Amino acid sequence: MNICFVINKMLQHASGGYKMVFEYANRLTERGHSVSILFFNEYFLKKYGMPEWVRRKAAIFLTHIGPVWFKLDRKVRLISTDENDFMSKVGNPDAIIYTAVESVYNGEKYFKDIKNKTYFIQGYENWAVSDEKLVHTYSMGFKNIVISEWLRGIVSEYTGKEPVLIKNPVDVECYRPVIPYEKRKKHSISLLYNQMLVKGFKYAFEAIKRLRVLYPDLSVKAFGTGKRPDCFPDYIQYTRYASQKKTIEIYNLTSIFLCASVDEGYGLTGLEAMACGTALVSTSYKGVLEYASDGMNALLSPVKDVNGLVRNVQRLFDDDDLRIRIARNGVESVRKNLNWEKAVDKFESVIVNGR
Repeated sequence: MNICFVINKMLQHASGGYKMVFEYANRLTERGHSVSILFFNEYFLKKYGMPEWVRRKAAIFLTHIGPVWFKLDRKVRLISTDENDFMSKVGNPDAIIYTAVESVYNGEKYFKDIKNKTYFIQGYENWAVSDEKLVHTYSMGFKNIVISEWLRGIVSEYTGKEPVLIKNPVDVECYRPVIPYEKRKKHSISLLYNQMLVKGFKYAFEAIKRLRVLYPDLSVKAFGTGKRPDCFPDYIQYTRYASQKKTIEIYNLTSIFLCASVDEGYGLTGLEAMACGTALVSTSYKGVLEYASDGMNALLSPVKDVNGLVRNVQRLFDDDDLRIRIARNGVESVRKNLNWEKAVDKFESVIVNGR
C-alpha cells in the first residue's frame, strides 16, 4: 500500500509527537508498505529572514536530509511542499494519514478526493486553532486514532463515534535498564527541560532547589532543545539536543525521573524513563494517567504542587526498597502493556481495513 503521512513543517529538534509519526513510518515500511512523509514547510526557516528562494532551497535540502535526532528508514520518502513537483512525488497514495490539526486543513487542499484517510490525534491542539476549528476536524469523516483515554472521550463526545485507541508504545529493545537499580547514584534525578508553560518546568526546578538543600550531594541531569538557562546551577548537567542513545544513558545513570507537567496529552519521556528502570515521580496530569499508577509504578502528586514533588522524591531517596519496587514495576508495566508490535498491528489494520 502507498501511504502518505501529512505533517507540519520539518523540525530540527526532538519532538514526542513527531517521533511517534517517524516510528510508525519506519515500522510500516518494514512491513512492505511504500511510505512517504509530506512536510508543509511554508513557514519553515521564516524567522531567519532570508530571501524566499534561499529559504525554499534550504527547506528542501534539510527535509531530504531528514531529522538529525531520529534515524528514519532510508526507504521512507521525505517530501517538502517547497518542491515545485511535490504532488507528483507524493504520487497516488492509497492512504493519507493526517498527524495534526494544521495538517488536516493544509492537506485537504490537495487530498480532498482521496477516500481512505486517517487522523492520528495525539493531543487537544487548541493552541494552533480555535476550539471550534479543532473539534470540526474530528467530524470530517476520517478514521480517528487517539493515543489516550481522555482524548477518546473528547473525540467521542464531538463525533458520536468511538475512535480507535492506540496508546503510544516504547521500543523496549532500546529503552531498557542497563545499569542495575541498586547501582545507580542514590540522590540523582533526570528531567526534561522545556520552556512551554504546560510542561511545568518551573515547578520541577523549584523542587530540585529545595531537594538540593536536603541532599547536598544531589546530582541532576537535564536535557532539552533550548539553550542552557542562565539560572541553572553547576550541579545541573545539561545536554542540548540529546540523541536517543544519550537520553537512554541519562535515564540509566539516574535513580528518579522528575516530571511536573501541568497539561500534556501523554508524556513520552516519563514512559521512556520508566522503561529504563528510572523511578517516575510526576504530577498527576491527565496524560501520565495513561501509563502511571500512584504507588504501583510511579509516585504522583497534584499538578503545581511543589511540596508533593519534593515529598515523593524524598520517599524514594530514603527508601531504597520502595524505589526499586517502583522502578521494577515501571519496567514490567511498559513491557507488558505498551508493545510496539501490537500497536503497529492495530495501526495498520485501521489504515488497511478501516478498523
